[in-house]
Amino acid sequence: MTTAPDGGPDNPRAGRDRQLVDVAADLRKVRDDVGRLRTTVGDLASTVSEFGPQLLDVQRDLNGLRGLVDELAAATAATENPPADWFTMSAPAAEQEWVRLGDWVHNVLAGWYQITRAQLPDCWALHRPAFLQVAWLHTSHTQAYLPASHPNQAAEWNTRWLDAALEKVRRHIPESRCRAVTGGPGEHLVDHLETAQQGRGGGPGLPYPAASEVSPYPNPYDQQYAPQPHRQRPPDWAEQEVIRADYWGGYFTQAMQADLAWRRDRDEQLAAQDTEAGQPPGDDASQR
Repeated sequence: MTTAPDGGPDNPRAGRDRQLVDVAADLRKVRDDVGRLRTTVGDLASTVSEFGPQLLDVQRDLNGLRGLVDELAAATAATENPPADWFTMSAPAAEQEWVRLGDWVHNVLAGWYQITRAQLPDCWALHRPAFLQVAWLHTSHTQAYLPASHPNQAAEWNTRWLDAALEKVRRHIPESRCRAVTGGPGEHLVDHLETAQQGRGGGPGLPYPAASEVSPYPNPYDQQYAPQPHRQRPPDWAEQEVIRADYWGGYFTQAMQADLAWRRDRDEQLAAQDTEAGQPPGDDASQR
């Protein structure tokens, strides 16, 4: 029996040859693809090298924009807490600041820092220099705790500014003139009535200035006196008792009302002066 030259359909070698042909074709295709890919990578590398300097410029611009954004964020944070210009603000603006200050003293100085009546006498709002120290503490505390503020600001406030301001308050309110009282508001200017009976000039060491010697606008606070050279130690309990709004609140309201009345009178005077000068009232009177 004769067989076909290739062995016939049962010859296994014919199948292997076809597989080898197919593999060879696949290898040629892969080689062509690798060649094309190598060309594409080369083109990309050339393109990247061309855009490299431009990418560096873009990175520098992005860094510059990031710095600008940080500066703008800091400037925006700063405008959230502008300094309260108590010296020139109008009566409506001052009224808002008074309310904010009172809330802060009650919630922060009393509620969190536990400031005592010996550190901050009940009548502090009636003493303008002491009042300004507390108002400054309020503004600086708000600034120290803004999100954009550096942590060092809060540290400075707690370790230096608070104690420094309270020390100034102590010097502005002599303990021989204003003293704490158990179970109620402290006494403000305890010898005021006696001094008033002796006449406007006051007794020895208490020279009251004449009206012509003070500000052209009436002083809303009745605390024109010379500090006494000798200080009396406050009661021990006053060094432990935390300030209470029901003790200092009455004095605070009295000071606020006097201050607002003074500002309204001042604003009216300035508006009248502007009218006499031919300037429409309200242009800048509230800014002075």
